[in-house]
Amino acid sequence: MTNPMSESADTPNSRLVTLDSLYLSIMNDRVLDIYRDTEHLANALDAVQTKDDASRGVIIAVKAALLSNSELAGIVSEMFYQYTLPADTEVAHHEPQ
Repeated sequence: MTNPMSESADTPNSRLVTLDSLYLSIMNDRVLDIYRDTEHLANALDAVQTKDDASRGVIIAVKAALLSNSELAGIVSEMFYQYTLPADTEVAHHEPQ
């Protein structure tokens, strides 16, 4: 697997996009919303009581899928955070003291 950051030198200019760190931060907030929502939905499934084995199997499968999506959203959020952190740090460094 290649590192996307190392590919930027080989990427044609037509494929490069400049994004504002505020926009990335807003996108990260939406991903965090998905993270929280999927985790809450997965936890809400614990309240469903059934004695039917097939229904319990479906509930377990849906809960596992929701938790998997929540984990993926957390990973994406960390990726956004890594892109916005250097810009925020750099701005703070150049502010007058």
